[in-house]
Amino acid sequence: MRKLKVGVIGCGQVAQIVWLPYIHELDEYDIVAISDISLKLLDYYGNLYGVKKCYRDWHELINDKEVEAVIVLNSNHTEVCIEAAKAGKHILVEKPLCENIRQAEEIEKAVTENNVLLMVGEMKRYDSGYKYARNLIQNMKGLRMIRSRDVCDGLAASQPEIYESRRRTDVEQSVKEKINQNFNQGLKEVTGELSENLYFRLLLAGVHDIDILRAAFGEPEKVSYSDIWDDGNMLMAELDYGNHVKAIFEVGYTNQKWFDEELTAYGLDQTITVKFPHPYIRNCPTIIKIIENKDGRIEEREVSVAFDEAFRNELLHFYQCVIENKQPETNIEEGKKDIRLLNDIFQCYARRINKC
Repeated sequence: MRKLKVGVIGCGQVAQIVWLPYIHELDEYDIVAISDISLKLLDYYGNLYGVKKCYRDWHELINDKEVEAVIVLNSNHTEVCIEAAKAGKHILVEKPLCENIRQAEEIEKAVTENNVLLMVGEMKRYDSGYKYARNLIQNMKGLRMIRSRDVCDGLAASQPEIYESRRRTDVEQSVKEKINQNFNQGLKEVTGELSENLYFRLLLAGVHDIDILRAAFGEPEKVSYSDIWDDGNMLMAELDYGNHVKAIFEVGYTNQKWFDEELTAYGLDQTITVKFPHPYIRNCPTIIKIIENKDGRIEEREVSVAFDEAFRNELLHFYQCVIENKQPETNIEEGKKDIRLLNDIFQCYARRINKC
């Protein structure tokens, strides 16, 4: 089997808990280089996974001729993706693709001009349970209403019980602040005079839910209503799909320790709910709950499709796309559509606030 030689940029929490372990386990991959601003993290994970090339500067990694593809896990997606494309590297970038449409178009231009493949890490698209439910939903008769809900604590309370993540304690605060400033500037292009905090949760937490919503139901005709409160920690929007179908979209950040993420489709005689598991607990199946009228009875059943892992599935999909030179399901265009709809939701809120 031909191994794909990859470089991983960013060794933060999601890299530690999910990406590095799965890439290391898969026979299809060979981690030949990692990059992070923390020497402490580079030393630890370089030794743990037997990676000899450990770069503090990600530019050195993307210019490493041995690296065929990069996994982008830091916060600076736009610059890294553009420079990686110019260096001829294929790209798997963690969601969201970027912060705004301008950045998405710049990334797309670089990817197209340099004839490389880019895949956005929307792992729930590759969840076996979601794919099973999406097929049921798309064949549902008389769809009337959709509800998407994602309320949790950002995994802060549960994460320490699952994995002891290592922090960048050797990196000066001024360096971290500069990185955050660059990210916030991308948010500011969307929020304008309003606080970037109002868009932060919507972008980082809501992007998964927007992506699976779009994949199941297509693009809404318009965002009819949007409200954001509690300094951006709570959001509710109404999306109009036409033909008497609307979606209620909810994102919330609380102190609750449990993970609450569901997608529900309501038809005339059937309701289908997809309940997603905690993303950091490996091999937990997504549960599909089906309630329907049948021969005068109410029938209710639950389906668990598989114990496979969505993160692992998306890595296998990326490998196949690179080897066979085909476009991934979550390609650059899909990433742009996610960002555009998230921007539209925020702008609907901003217009309403400015009229008050």
